[in-house]
Amino acid sequence: MKFANNHIQEAYDTLKRQVKSMDDILSKCLETTRLIEAKYKGKQEVLNQYIDEIPKLKQELAEKEKFVNKLQSYHASSYILERIFNITPDDKDSEKKNKKGIGSEYHQVPPPLENNYTFYDYQEVAKV
Repeated sequence: MKFANNHIQEAYDTLKRQVKSMDDILSKCLETTRLIEAKYKGKQEVLNQYIDEIPKLKQELAEKEKFVNKLQSYHASSYILERIFNITPDDKDSEKKNKKGIGSEYHQVPPPLENNYTFYDYQEVAKV
């Protein structure tokens, strides 16, 4: 009976060590699980922020595309002006260089008012 009691005691001690070892492994697994869940929650929050930013970025993109379309239409109209009237919108001196252009006839100055260009009578001026 002593043999059986010793054998049972050794089996009990071995089982107790294995249970303690399994408890340690389980506690490490639970700690690792908590850390992984915390990281997951953090990454999920960042992902939700990115998802919330998507509509804002789409709206900004749409506004910028509208602006680009307006710039392209301006570029097209300036191209037409450049080809039809032979002027460039960037070069202010182009009208002076070109013989034809919008408003080029308005840059001509009338001759100065001298005696031969005036239409009043000197005798009437002297009476006044």
